[in-house]
Amino acid sequence: MTTLSLQSVDNKVQGRLALVTGSTGGIGSACARALAADGCDVALHYSSSEEKAESLANELKQRHPSQLFITARADLSSRDATRSLVPNVLQHDTVRGKHAAVSILVANAGVGRRIRDVADIGEDDWDDVMEVNARSQFVVTRACAEGMRAQGWGRVVLVGSIASRGGGINGCHYAASKGAMTSMGLNLATVLAPEGVTVNIVQPAMIGATGMIPTPKARTWKSADNIDELKAADPGLGIAAGVPVHRLGVPEEVASVVSMFAKTGYMTGQEVLLAGGLK
Repeated sequence: MTTLSLQSVDNKVQGRLALVTGSTGGIGSACARALAADGCDVALHYSSSEEKAESLANELKQRHPSQLFITARADLSSRDATRSLVPNVLQHDTVRGKHAAVSILVANAGVGRRIRDVADIGEDDWDDVMEVNARSQFVVTRACAEGMRAQGWGRVVLVGSIASRGGGINGCHYAASKGAMTSMGLNLATVLAPEGVTVNIVQPAMIGATGMIPTPKARTWKSADNIDELKAADPGLGIAAGVPVHRLGVPEEVASVVSMFAKTGYMTGQEVLLAGGLK
């Protein structure tokens, strides 16, 4: 017979090591800044944008000189590189003497190919998107979970998409990849909860300043305007006009949800749809 015990309340993130994958994008960099402001040391993952990653690390070092910020390169379409990401972070000269585990994982990296018609989605398109958006997230999450379980504390935050519920502007291959990641997270939440590790998912939609949606050229339109015609003339405005709150989201709003997940250990197995009222 195993003796169980109640867990203590511990929502302190200050001084813990966070890993943000895809840290050079709009959402990833906002999450890194938010966690740094919360007092975390942050490992900034990137695939090819080394200059952006180093620039972000330098920015954070200037803002938070007592904290640790490193960059870590890994092409998540490469299985060997994906497997090496977490061990390389923990073996980094400045990390290994201070941290034995990644305590907070923000699995944000992903690829999206806007191919709406299933007839135009090839098997290679499917495989490429599933590799990065689903398989690599599993590998990185599993690697981080080992250390989280050993220390009895961890936060996994998966950055999904409204596409996992059938919405969005990408194709079914993208929707399937985000759906797989979401289901993985919901399952892991039940498995890891007794060990002090939470798993939650933020599902953003129509987030601006990410390179995915054009910045609106204008700010006004007529109630009688046809949305499709508006999208053709001003794609950013047309998309924003179709959001119930009549604007695009910003990466900092995604980051605020990520920060909340990290600091709220009583919440696990939850999805937060951050979509301006879209269903």
